[in-house]
Amino acid sequence: MGITGDFQKESKYHDQRGRCLHYENGECCDEIISAHSIQNKGQLSLIAENGHVYCLSSDLSTLNKNDGKPQLKKTGVNRASTFYGFCKLHDNQLFEPIDNFPMGEDKKQIALYAYRCVCRELFVKENAVSVLKYAKDHSDITPEMRSFISGTLLGNNIGLSGLNYHKNIYDQALINEDYDDFEFVFFNSTSQCNVQLSGLLYPDFDFEGHFLQEIGRTDLPLDLITFFTAPVENGWAFCLAWHASSNNTCMPLVRSLANKVYNGEKIEDAMLRLSLYCCENHAIRISWWDNLNVDDKNSCLEAMQLMADPINPIPSDYLVSGCEGIADWSFDYVHQSW
Repeated sequence: MGITGDFQKESKYHDQRGRCLHYENGECCDEIISAHSIQNKGQLSLIAENGHVYCLSSDLSTLNKNDGKPQLKKTGVNRASTFYGFCKLHDNQLFEPIDNFPMGEDKKQIALYAYRCVCRELFVKENAVSVLKYAKDHSDITPEMRSFISGTLLGNNIGLSGLNYHKNIYDQALINEDYDDFEFVFFNSTSQCNVQLSGLLYPDFDFEGHFLQEIGRTDLPLDLITFFTAPVENGWAFCLAWHASSNNTCMPLVRSLANKVYNGEKIEDAMLRLSLYCCENHAIRISWWDNLNVDDKNSCLEAMQLMADPINPIPSDYLVSGCEGIADWSFDYVHQSW
């Protein structure tokens, strides 16, 4: 089968190895399901064409065919953004307030969207660590490759530790039904939505290029912010949400965004930039992407590839500029929790 085939087999095994990440998982869990991290009914169905959307593919076969670069791949909505991270019982019960109702200024809803972001990323990161451990010990890799994989594994373990830390905070908030410490800002739109997403970020630099926190440090937990699209009354919204325990980094990040907008930056450009640079869990309207010109497509793909590059350092200005004029939607109103 070869090294590539072995890695693909191991990766597929872990992607399909279901477990319930609900804070009360255990004997009460029933069937593990392929849960959507981006809603099917309220979000994917709004942008799907013939039952399909574009999603970012970074599997080994895609990377090998495209010089190590992820590509967009046509994906059925029943598979887009899914992960085997919840049992049917807990997925239905926990997320009912957001799966069946439009989002508003309800901190419980915000907390649930953010929690889903964290759980999905935790699932992906756990799988990545398992596959990297397998790869590091593979008999056919070179010493140079083993050293590279070991370094990548170290970084992923740091990320996984941080996710477990934040998931515990979110778990306790949900267990205690204490949502007061969740903060948010979201932007409403009545325009056609062409990109749906669900992601998170350990913010290192803000929208003005200012340093926020050192990503590689292990002595203190890193602050974390989630971001996602969601259906609202009469449209959709792009939301940034975080727990108050991450205020030291997330509040300056949001203030820098406000400063950029005050100085003439379009919020639509900034949110698309954040989406492309900092998230790999997208669903994109096929006709919208196909109708972009070549330069705009290349700009978007280059942005998507930035975080996937394990070698080149992340520039401090990656959120400052780029991908302007591509977002053809507009935001009409802003909501915030403070």
